[in-house]
Formats: sequence, C-alpha cells, structure tokens
Amino acid sequence: MATAGATALTASAFERGLAQGVKGTAGLPTATLGKTGAKTSTLGMGTSWSLSPSFVLAALKSGVHYIDTSENYENTLAEKVLGEVLERSGMRKDVYLVTKNGRAKVGGPQAFAAYEKRLTGSLDRLRTDYIDCYYLHGIEGREIPLLKDPDVKAAFEKLKKSGKIKFCGLSCHDRQLPEIVTVAAESGWIDQIMIQYNYRTMGNDDVRRAMDAAAKANLALVAMKTQGGAGGFKEVNPAGKFQEFVDKGFKKQQAAIKTVLAEGRIQVVVSEMTNRDMLRENMAACLEPKLSLRDQELLERHRLATSHLYCQGCGQHCEPQAGGVAVADILRFLRYDEVYGKTRNARELYQALPESARNLATANLTAAQAACPHGLPVVELMARAESRLA
Repeated sequence: MATAGATALTASAFERGLAQGVKGTAGLPTATLGKTGAKTSTLGMGTSWSLSPSFVLAALKSGVHYIDTSENYENTLAEKVLGEVLERSGMRKDVYLVTKNGRAKVGGPQAFAAYEKRLTGSLDRLRTDYIDCYYLHGIEGREIPLLKDPDVKAAFEKLKKSGKIKFCGLSCHDRQLPEIVTVAAESGWIDQIMIQYNYRTMGNDDVRRAMDAAAKANLALVAMKTQGGAGGFKEVNPAGKFQEFVDKGFKKQQAAIKTVLAEGRIQVVVSEMTNRDMLRENMAACLEPKLSLRDQELLERHRLATSHLYCQGCGQHCEPQAGGVAVADILRFLRYDEVYGKTRNARELYQALPESARNLATANLTAAQAACPHGLPVVELMARAESRLA
C-alpha cells in the first residue's frame, strides 16, 4: 500500500516505467565519489518537483542511479514517492540515495536527538533502512559554526555507527559558499558536498580555491544548478532563450553539463529532469562529455550576453549596500518562480525570511544595483519579487 499522501503508483504505470528507459543510449558513465569509495552514475536525479513515479522508474531503468531528495521537497511527498518506487521496483540496492535535513539544523547537546528524529521520518517515507549520504541542507554562512561543533560531528558519527547513514554531507548555494566549502574540507567528518557550480561561477577565484581544498581533502563533489539559469528573468528578457543561439543549433543545457564534468573535479551532476527529452539530452551530455571548440565559444558568448540576467549569489557586494536585505536569496527565489515555475516553493521561502531581510521599504536598492558586479537590474527585480512572492 502506498504511503499516505504519496502519488499512487498503479500497476500499469509501474510496468510502463520499469519497461521504458531512454531508447538508443548505452549505460551511463560512473564515477567514484571521493573518499566514500562509492560508485554511481555521473548523472543524478533532482527531485524538488512533483514527481511522476513512472518517470522515476524510467530514469532508473536508463541508468540514473544517483537520487537526491529532501524532507523539504514537496513537503515530504518527494520522499514518499521515491520510497514507493524503490520498494516496488526492488532497485534500492542499485541507487546511491541522498536525503537532507533542512528543518532541524541544531548544535549542542540536543544535536543527536534532533538529527535522529528527522532521519527516522525520512527513512520511514523512503522505505529503507539506511541513507547513503545524509546532508545538512542549505548551509548558510551564519551556520558555519555547526560544521565546527563537536556535538554535531558526534551526532553524525553516531548515526553512521548505527548503520542508518553511510556518509555525511551538506548542500550549499549561499553567498559564503567558498568559506563553507573550505570549512567542510577541514572538518574531518564531512564526506560529501553538493554545491551550486556552473559555467558562470566556476571561474571565480574564491570558488576555485575552495574547490582545490575540497579536492585535496578527497570529498565527494556533486554539482547542482549547473545550467546557470535558463536565459534570465522573464520580464527583463522577454525573448527567454536568445534566439541567435537556438538558430545555431546550440544546446546550452548540454554544454553546461559538459563544462562542469570536463573540469575534472565534479563527480556527479544533479539535474531536475521532468520528461524523457530532458533525460535523453542530459544522458547524451554525460555519455560524451567532451565540449567542442565551437560549443566552448558559444557558451562563453552566451555567458557574456546573459550575465546581467542571472544572480550569481555574491550578496557580499550588494547586500551591505541594501541595508542587510537578502538580495541574493530573494533573487534566487524569484528565479525559482519565473524560470523554474516553482511559485509555491518560492513564496514559502520568501515569506520564511526574517522581516528585516525582506523589508524593501528601508533598503537602498539603487546602491545595491550600483554595487552588482554583473550589472543586474536589482531595483526592477526586487520590486517584482516583492509583488510576486509577498
């Protein structure tokens, strides 16, 4: 019987998904996840959307054996759907499964009880006895002390000894990402990290130095948000996809994945694939990760042409000028709404910010816009974020 609230996986949908992979592709390449020693597909499946059980099965059948989820995704429904699919397909043993704690990131003596409680809920929903890697979800700069807290380290190590998790990790797309990655590399207990990493951000000197530290520590390295936006915010860029690139037959999505894999340190790219065309194209990018000189040139041209349409999360430039308003976070939420169509999720995240972090009435957004190194129209974007998400 399906877990309460999960999307029902009918017999016909189950058989269809199990039978249908992506046609005409060989098995996906695999990679070893750093010091964990675990091997998995270089393409991972993100799940922060309304999952189709039959599509999850098709992805598994096609060789996508890395799944990233969270108790936060779809208000626990993603975990429930995945649990049913993995149980009924008998494929749990084939999958490297990651889930995340995003609702009780605490330190001190209460750490073990808090993390064990959250983990128990995830295990029940996922219908499994263990998680391959359990993350602290969405670590922010203000939470760096958690990574240095001996009680947090002890809590995760106790969960490992219990057999309920195999490895410990974190996810991050905060403006202090370089500092967070560096501390994770030095922590001694973090095995794996998933970070925002794409053709727009990977050339940043601070990010590169942090990645050097992570690679030296042999952390398992997983990239998310590899697409660097889908062409920009809709009203600033009504054309959406820059027709000149489309006319040249340039597949930016494939090029973006290839660029991250070709860099050599990232072992898995996690992508939110919602249909078989996306699955097929992402698989093709992983099967042939070499980027042609032509596509390298076009991707760089695309980056330059769209740099003013994508917030790279470097809030250290604009936020002090804005009086502490969380410009980078708010523009990320606006992108979730306008680019990814996740309006409900974007509104929940926006409204969960402290009032001081979204009080635009007292913010000097003109100064914040002047401080943006990428030329984003911060004033216009923040006004639209408030109208759409408040």
